[in-house]
Amino acid sequence: MNNQKPRFHYHAHAIALAGEVTHPFNEIIDVQAPATIPSMGGVSSSHRKGYRLRGVLMHHGAHSQTAGRHNLKSNAHEVMAHASVGGLNIEDKLTVDFVTAHLTATYYTNADDYDQEPQISPRGSMFHRLRIAGRNIELEPNVDLYHELDTMVKVRKAYSDNAKFREALDRDAFVGQETILPESHHRFFPWRMHEPDGKLPEYHGHTVVPLFRVLNKNEPGVFEVRGNVVYVPDFGRIHLGELVITSYERRVTMIRADLGSPTQGWIAGPFGAVGGMAGPHGPGDPPRIPPPKPLGVPGP
Repeated sequence: MNNQKPRFHYHAHAIALAGEVTHPFNEIIDVQAPATIPSMGGVSSSHRKGYRLRGVLMHHGAHSQTAGRHNLKSNAHEVMAHASVGGLNIEDKLTVDFVTAHLTATYYTNADDYDQEPQISPRGSMFHRLRIAGRNIELEPNVDLYHELDTMVKVRKAYSDNAKFREALDRDAFVGQETILPESHHRFFPWRMHEPDGKLPEYHGHTVVPLFRVLNKNEPGVFEVRGNVVYVPDFGRIHLGELVITSYERRVTMIRADLGSPTQGWIAGPFGAVGGMAGPHGPGDPPRIPPPKPLGVPGP
């Protein structure tokens, strides 16, 4: 009989910025300041100095770091992903002094339960002096909320048992509200066709929630606001703060700009993902936990 404990599989990666311009020229924006760790853990970091792209994009510097280790003092596995960009400017329509994606995961070793979920928090994810179309953007963060709801079990329970949380998520994520959304916004609100039934909207074990809510009112000719999406005429749509949650992983994308006119393409970042799970400790041992369905890097 083999009583050896299963080893822990760490997961963490971070990207400061990525994208692609398709018009009026074609150029892929190489993934900037990527950092990742192997499943055994470790530390990785990357830095990118200032960057410019033909009047479309510039920033003053970007940095990413990931780490995973077993803390012997607390007997917990700890995972971290961090990505930040300073002085980001997209066509002078979106500017932010500093934007950070930050995620941490803690998996407490329990001899009686290797299938437990890690506790994953987005605390540290933030915008500093965000401006869109020349206006200061006021945000209502849900960062502390999802710090408290740090497992999928807690998110599901809050949605089913807490009417205030459920109503706020339904409002901000436009759950079941496809008819009031322009077709151009459909890609940002995956639960628009979901029939509310008191259960957390999910697909293949994952849910998508807004990490921020834009409080600015619509300004005709300047921008239109829907949840965490801002439409700017003659520029495109800006999606702020998306959090993807599964039982064993969380991913955050702080900015996704879908450029529509006259420049076309997409720019996204910072981006981070962390997670982990107990797995087989030797060849031939079946995994105790099936991995979540992969979710793609932001793109068109």
